[in-house]
Amino acid sequence: MRILGLLLFSIGIILALISAAKLPVINTTWSDMLPFYILSILLACVGLFIYHKSQSLSNFTYNSSTLACSSTTTLLQELIAEMNKLETEIFNLNEVEIAEKINILLNDYVLPCIATRQEIIESLGHYKGAEVLTSIAQGERLLNRIWSAASDGKIQEIYLIYPKIIYNFEEAYQKVLTG
Repeated sequence: MRILGLLLFSIGIILALISAAKLPVINTTWSDMLPFYILSILLACVGLFIYHKSQSLSNFTYNSSTLACSSTTTLLQELIAEMNKLETEIFNLNEVEIAEKINILLNDYVLPCIATRQEIIESLGHYKGAEVLTSIAQGERLLNRIWSAASDGKIQEIYLIYPKIIYNFEEAYQKVLTG
């Protein structure tokens, strides 16, 4: 809408300038381009109106903040579900499989959550948004630690740390819901 408004405004101004350049015929007061000039000015005004409306809609941050918050909520829900599923399987997986599962969790859920950090802060406010992002960052750090432990073959460390990760992401999810 914004581009359409700018386009109509620009075309209207250009056409108005072109039509205003024609002088009236001898022994007449007005140019025969006057109706075209008036239509061009109206087109420019419509373009300006559309541009102004699109600007005021883009400044209305409630919709984008709500969408960011709902997408974060959805990502956290899916992440917690996947982590609960992995918790039941983790004792049957070897180190390589655990590292692969952690990569999937990081790439598909955690990194997209972190990518919306500005929207989280805008939708929840600085204090609540920072709390949510802190919980997500702690969970991410622990996921990276588990990946490292899996790469080093330290399976016992994985079993000790994994419940803490779920707690961090559940805490972030609850803070988003109550935000």
